[in-house]
Amino acid sequence: MPRRPRPDNEGGPMLKDIRLPVIEIVCAPCGRRDLMERKALVERFGAGVSFSRLRRRLAMGCERLCSGSGDRCETRFPCLDHDDHLRYR
Repeated sequence: MPRRPRPDNEGGPMLKDIRLPVIEIVCAPCGRRDLMERKALVERFGAGVSFSRLRRRLAMGCERLCSGSGDRCETRFPCLDHDDHLRYR
């Protein structure tokens, strides 16, 4: 059985809050646009991972993420732009 990371407590929406089968990740300055299966993300990172932690993990290697002036990476998840996909508890 694969080891799953413990959920983080960073606040904000978590992967378990979004029920879309495919999660899009976009970075305009880099020209990045990827579609990722939610199921695969849950298997890899766990359903309790926050989108802020997921963003940092998926943007690893971006020189803007760890620049001298702080986090300037513009990686984002368009599904978070609209509340209609959140499952409220």
